[in-house]
Amino acid sequence: MAKSLSTEQQRLQQRTQILQAEWEQRSEKLKRLRIDCAIEAGSAVKFQLEKQIQDEEAKLNDIARQLNDIEAQLQLLSHTTIIPNTISKVKVHQTPELLSNTGIIEVFISYQKDDEKLLKELVDKHLNNLEEIKIWHEGKTIGGQDNKVEIEKHLNSSHIILLLISPNYLKDYNNKFEINLAKAREKAIQATVIPVLLTKIFGWERFTFANFKLGDLEPLPQKDKFITDRRVWKTNNDAFYVVAERLEKVKTKIVEKT
Repeated sequence: MAKSLSTEQQRLQQRTQILQAEWEQRSEKLKRLRIDCAIEAGSAVKFQLEKQIQDEEAKLNDIARQLNDIEAQLQLLSHTTIIPNTISKVKVHQTPELLSNTGIIEVFISYQKDDEKLLKELVDKHLNNLEEIKIWHEGKTIGGQDNKVEIEKHLNSSHIILLLISPNYLKDYNNKFEINLAKAREKAIQATVIPVLLTKIFGWERFTFANFKLGDLEPLPQKDKFITDRRVWKTNNDAFYVVAERLEKVKTKIVEKT
């Protein structure tokens, strides 16, 4: 009888490996579809992409259900908790981006060049003091590199994406590409996107991009409290301190989920 149980356990574990491989493939496909959908402007193509996204989500849900059923069967067969490493639970809502071997959290900062002084103040005086965080922004590109390629590469590998909001930023059409891709990665549960309110601009939260408003995101340092507004903050330093403090908490949550 014991031999029969062992054989059945092996069969279930093999089935688990097959399903997990399919899960990973479909997750990658779903990620690409969501990014394409966020960037696509044509309604006909967008409709087709949304239909494909729904189909892939349904297939992923079915795989998750099958994996849960197999786990229940293995628990029943063993009459105890499953031996570690025999099955890896699929966490649909967990950030799939893996940390590097050093546990570094990558932070991408999207900004407009006119706001470079505030960017440096934020990074040099505050964010660089945070442990286990690697900062990247367009200013770090090296001569000869394709800026758009580098931006897309770092956007796709970052765990946290900061959007430095100002009148300059929102009038710059080039930033729409970065914002749409950032939102697509957040929708795919692959990154946390945070607006950082630099300079006052009325109605910033109503700015609409591919399929979302900036107001859908939770801003820093506080809602409708801009860093350069002296009625709220005595100095930029006071506001940037709050940004760094809360970013540290976001980093901790990401590490705990990974």
